[in-house]
Amino acid sequence: MSNIIKQSENLSLLGFGNMGQAIVKGLLRKNIFLPSQIYIFDPADEKQQDAMKLGIQVLRNPDELLKKAHTLLIAVKPQMIQSALVPLSSVINKDNLIISIVAGISIRYIKDLLKNMELRIVRTMPNTPALVGEGITALSYSRECTEQDKSFAHQIFQSVGKTVVVPEEQIDIVTAVSGSGPAYFFYLCECMIDAGKSLGLSEETAMALVRQTFYGSGTLLMSGDDLPEILRARVTSKGGTTESALKTMEARNMKSIVIEAIQSAYHRAQELGK
Repeated sequence: MSNIIKQSENLSLLGFGNMGQAIVKGLLRKNIFLPSQIYIFDPADEKQQDAMKLGIQVLRNPDELLKKAHTLLIAVKPQMIQSALVPLSSVINKDNLIISIVAGISIRYIKDLLKNMELRIVRTMPNTPALVGEGITALSYSRECTEQDKSFAHQIFQSVGKTVVVPEEQIDIVTAVSGSGPAYFFYLCECMIDAGKSLGLSEETAMALVRQTFYGSGTLLMSGDDLPEILRARVTSKGGTTESALKTMEARNMKSIVIEAIQSAYHRAQELGK
C-alpha cells in the first residue's frame, strides 16, 4: 500500500449503490485497501448483503462512519443528500476529508448543509465503466484541500479508471458528457441492434456485431491521436454505404439532437444542486 493510503488508515462510505460498490471493488482489486479498512452505511438490506459478501464492515448507524475513518465518501442519490448528510452535521469537521460522487451537488451546498465553511471537500464525477475498471472521473477540490488530500482522492479513483482535474464550475458539464455518457452509448447500441433486427438479423447476431464494432472502434480511438472526425472520414467512401447512412443522420440533424440532449443533462445537473 502507498504511504498516502496508510496515513488515511480507513475509508467510510455513506451509500453503497452501483458506483460505491464499483469503487470499493477497484480498491480491493488493486490492494489499495484491505476489506477490514472499509466501512459502509446503507439502510437497504440488499446493499448490506453486497457489502458483507466483499468482507467489508457494515455499520448500523451513519454517525459511526466518522468514528471509523477520517475520510467519508458520499455515494447517495442527489435527492437523498439532505436526509443523508444532515444527521452527520454534528460529527463532521475540518479534520475529515469529504469525497462526494453525488451528481449536481456543489461543494458550497455540502458546506451549507453541514454548516461548516472550512470542510475539506473533493467533488467528483465518475461514470459506470468504473464497474470494469475503465471509468473516467473528474475531480474538483475545495480550497481547504491539501496536496495529500488531492493525491489520496486521485488514488481512489485511479483504481477504477482514469482521472482528470477540472474547475468545479465545469463538473456539471462533465456530468452531462461522461457521467451520463455511457447511457448515450448504450442507447445507440440499442438503436443499431433494432435496425439489424428490422432488416432480418437475429438478436444474437445483431448484438454480437454491435458489441464488437463498438469495442473495436473504442480501441481504435484510444490507440492513437486521431480525432473522431478523421477516423470517421477513413470509413466513409464517396458514394458508399457509410456516406448514405451519415447523410441521413445529417439530414435529421443528429449532431444538433446530441448537443441539445447533453445541454439538457447539464441544465438538469445544475437544477439538482439548487
